[in-house]
Amino acid sequence: MNTVIRQFAADLQSDVGAYQALIDLLELQFTASLNQQTAQLSALLARISTQLAEIELRRQRRSKIIKALSPDDARCEALIATLPNALQSVCQQKWQQLALLLKQAKALNQRNGEFILSQQEIMQRILFGEQDIYDPL
Repeated sequence: MNTVIRQFAADLQSDVGAYQALIDLLELQFTASLNQQTAQLSALLARISTQLAEIELRRQRRSKIIKALSPDDARCEALIATLPNALQSVCQQKWQQLALLLKQAKALNQRNGEFILSQQEIMQRILFGEQDIYDPL
């Protein structure tokens, strides 16, 4: 098997594991936010950033592989369709699993962001009082 194809398949597998780990980190982030554990939040942010950087490197490499091996149709699905049957089946499953994990991670990230933003707004009101409640006459 071609080393580029082997790298493509390995990256898909690695990304599935990375997104599962990212989801776990996002759940921990939410719990730490609920409990106002700022030190833990900082550590989690660093871990999340590292995880996302690694995912991005694999995404860039996968994109280059797809463009090189399937220039007429630069989609992951198009490249997977050209693989031998056994590998095609495995890669298709991983690609679909990756899409589901990505959707879940995005939803958790949005939930966390909205929660953190609401906490910040509450702190602003506590520290500085309500603003624009009444218009001056």
